[in-house]
Amino acid sequence: MDRPDDLIAAIVEEDRVLRARLAGCPEELRERRGEGGSLSFKETLGHLAFWDNFAVRFFTCKLDDSLANPRPPVNFEKLSREELERVRALPFEEVIELYHQATRELVGFLRIRWPDLSAKQRQDFQVPLKHRRHHRLLLERALQVSPEAEPLRQQEGHA
Repeated sequence: MDRPDDLIAAIVEEDRVLRARLAGCPEELRERRGEGGSLSFKETLGHLAFWDNFAVRFFTCKLDDSLANPRPPVNFEKLSREELERVRALPFEEVIELYHQATRELVGFLRIRWPDLSAKQRQDFQVPLKHRRHHRLLLERALQVSPEAEPLRQQEGHA
């Protein structure tokens, strides 16, 4: 993708679908883990927020820091596990806000910093989109939601 508009539109669409699933998800299922220990809706939102924020911070530092200031290696999996533990203790509404904020920051970063990214870095930003889609599909499977089904609340005009 040579223009950020296509990538941003795809991220916004994934966000819209995920929000529609949330609107149609009964409250009692929002924090329940799926069969086999799959992430709950709350954990999924927190996980996506963490990784989107990480991508924005990583690329901001990469673009703004000089190469003379190398950063130490990061244990991604450890950070992700720690953040998941933190998210589990937060109220659901707070996790939703973390997710919304991370989405806004990701989209804002792409709008503002796209010209500064190399072709490879632009390609790297396909990963957050694929990551969102992957986790949404896992979540739908765990909640046994058909991707084509429209949530009842959206049909009633409450989305």
